[in-house]
Amino acid sequence: MSTIIGVDVGGTKIAAGTVSLDAAGQPHVTAELRIPTPRSNAITGVLEAIAQALELSDAPKAGIGIGAPGVIDPSTGQVVSSGPTMAGWAGTQIKQEVERAFGLPVAVHNDVRVLGLGEARFGAGREFANILFCSLGTGVGGAIVRNHSLMSSPHHTAGELRRLYGRLPNGQAALIEDFASGTGVARQYNATGRWPQAHDLHEIMDRIAAPGGAHEGEFVAELFFCAGEAIGGFASAIDVDAIVLGGGVTGIGEFVTEPFARGVRAGAIPPMDQVPVRVATLGPQAPIIGAASLLLP
Repeated sequence: MSTIIGVDVGGTKIAAGTVSLDAAGQPHVTAELRIPTPRSNAITGVLEAIAQALELSDAPKAGIGIGAPGVIDPSTGQVVSSGPTMAGWAGTQIKQEVERAFGLPVAVHNDVRVLGLGEARFGAGREFANILFCSLGTGVGGAIVRNHSLMSSPHHTAGELRRLYGRLPNGQAALIEDFASGTGVARQYNATGRWPQAHDLHEIMDRIAAPGGAHEGEFVAELFFCAGEAIGGFASAIDVDAIVLGGGVTGIGEFVTEPFARGVRAGAIPPMDQVPVRVATLGPQAPIIGAASLLLP
């Protein structure tokens, strides 16, 4: 059976793997590798990772799917814009460079968008035709899937959630990334001045789990409730069958997902307040599977 090379491009590392479908139509990463992202020219790292991935299996390769940071034009495979974590990345012709190097079909999209597509096709959202994927990690990102495909948009930003506004527990307005990402939660926690400063969300969770951590827990849970509230309002505007919640922060478990789901119900208008909120299921290999899903049948 033909396989797809899935590639996840990050600011510090590039992961690549061979992905094939089993008899039930579910994807499996049969082999994978990781290399550091070159500081000066990330595309050289992408090409090196693909070259190594092609050697992982003797199976015929049907194409290469790539998830990359920044705003990506999926029709041309060009990076339209990117943030400070990938200096010089904007303008990179990913699709063109990879096709020239390997002579295989190539599909490229934003890294969070392909995560959402993978979950929609093969993970927590596979029962639904239309989903909103929300990723809570170092930042906040998302994807909109319509009829099992990523929603296209004139400027390639459909599903971008980080500039969405919500409210803080004190009622003040704030960007969702500033209170629902891992770094955002730590920033809001420290800004209260009620507890000793914490380095990150992991330290906060350790404090919450310790005796006497109930008040910290209530505050952080309220942040995720507020995040769900904002997403519920946004989901009402675009109308979907389900919301899928992913990202590293979600891995904390019900402490995050339960108040988030309650927030969705509070922020959505009926009948959108009844749409299911599911947790991503593809696990650590989701970025590679998601990238490959751009080309998987």
